[in-house]
Amino acid sequence: MIYITRPSPEGDKLTQQLNQANIPATHLPLFKILAGHGLNNLQQQLYQLAPSDIVIVVSPQVSYMIKEHQPNLSFPKHLRYFAIGKKSAQLFSQQADVHVDYPSEEHSEGLLPLLTDLQGRSVLILCGNNGRQLLSQELQQKANVTSIQCYFRQPIQYPANILTDDIAQQILLVTSVDHLLQLDTYCQNKHKYEAQLVVTSPRIFEKAKQLNWHNVLQIVSANNEFLFKTMITLCHNAENISQKSK
Repeated sequence: MIYITRPSPEGDKLTQQLNQANIPATHLPLFKILAGHGLNNLQQQLYQLAPSDIVIVVSPQVSYMIKEHQPNLSFPKHLRYFAIGKKSAQLFSQQADVHVDYPSEEHSEGLLPLLTDLQGRSVLILCGNNGRQLLSQELQQKANVTSIQCYFRQPIQYPANILTDDIAQQILLVTSVDHLLQLDTYCQNKHKYEAQLVVTSPRIFEKAKQLNWHNVLQIVSANNEFLFKTMITLCHNAENISQKSK
């Protein structure tokens, strides 16, 4: 069984894709996404930026929250816009009617090399609560950085035994460190030795190793299309191994 821990609607869509391909998958979102308090002041913050200052969108949730709670925001054309991943870039570009760049490796570490000419610039990071601290810390060495909380992650509570069945057959997909930490509260040592954990950045990989996960696969993108292909490949490989062992 594949457990998709990313929040709605991306998690719902990926789970549905897998089920339609006859791959058993369950959506197990670990957080509910709510509007962040920073949305109320976002327009003012945007207007204070100078030409060639930078706006960074960290996830699709930013665009979903803006569309739902601040649909009339105006995004100045003279700014430089970046996103962590392809989906985030597409959604924000469509909504804000601006060009948005994103890295081929869709995580904070992949974005940093694209952020040039920072000296004296201001950078707005549109994120969730406690989100993208590495990005903020790295950029603060060169630029004036402000994080805007566009959404808030509220943990979803499940029964303690939600993941106790068929542990050796589980594939667990995690797309942030916060999700990994929340997932860890439902996992036993048996998970860390027998289940397959799939993560989408070096930072999550390092944290998983610190938490003593043994079977960790790091991939380069949290885009649903890429994740779908990865899960199909993992399941097919597992089937081949099982057939050879018989």
